[in-house]
Amino acid sequence: MTLKHQYNITINKYDGTLDLVRDIALLIDRKYAKIFHSVVVHGSVATNEVIPYSDFDGLLIVRDEFVNSKQLQKFKIESMKLILKFDPLQHHGWFQIKESDLKSYPENYLPVSTLEHSKLIYPSKENLEYNLKFSEEIDYKSSLRAMLNQFEKRHQNNWKPSNTYELKSILSQIMLMPCLYYSAINNKGIFKRESFDAVKHHFTDQEWEPIVIASQLRKDWNNNFSKLQLVLLKIPHPLLRKIIKKFGAPKINLATQNMLNREFYSNLNMLIKKINTDIQ
Repeated sequence: MTLKHQYNITINKYDGTLDLVRDIALLIDRKYAKIFHSVVVHGSVATNEVIPYSDFDGLLIVRDEFVNSKQLQKFKIESMKLILKFDPLQHHGWFQIKESDLKSYPENYLPVSTLEHSKLIYPSKENLEYNLKFSEEIDYKSSLRAMLNQFEKRHQNNWKPSNTYELKSILSQIMLMPCLYYSAINNKGIFKRESFDAVKHHFTDQEWEPIVIASQLRKDWNNNFSKLQLVLLKIPHPLLRKIIKKFGAPKINLATQNMLNREFYSNLNMLIKKINTDIQ
């Protein structure tokens, strides 16, 4: 692959007050510093816009020799214990690349536009400059197509979220669609928050309605866990968590169920068809 583009970016030190970020930084500094080139947070944690819906988004840039190491796996388990205290419904792990990937940066995996709004938590310094190189030809469509295929299979199987874990996962996918769609049709990345206004005019009100509803549910999100659910949902063990998130997460409340009615899913199907047509 011939590398055509170079992009220099400076990421500043995390300046928020979230205990989770402080605890992860301390964990790295005390036990795992040697395995990382750097670690950054992005999303609402980085921009200091945390709300009850917020999950944790972080990128590990791992030194190549530690990519398959036991140390890295131990760090992920220990850090996930901290992350699940912050968001018991966390539906994804760390983003991860190798240090050598900075010389062939996977722009379609985590766009530079996202990095521009990220914050540095390791190493402990005021800022860090990244000299990224990436290919002239970037596939911005494959991730979006994979997501749309997943939605189409759900539609064919008449699948609906049965609890708040599944609901949060599908809402997050819906709200990611504008960002992935923008990248697919413009062949460049965009910061997620800016993508909504950038692409809304491509869609009818009906097609866009699922984005509106998902955004409203995000804004009004209220974690209503029982004491037992809180204990169970904070268990990081992968196999146990697979079972717990299926059967141990809170049920979806009636008001939300009413919003996720037949019209919502019909409009969502229209949105998916429209996007599929546009990215052909």
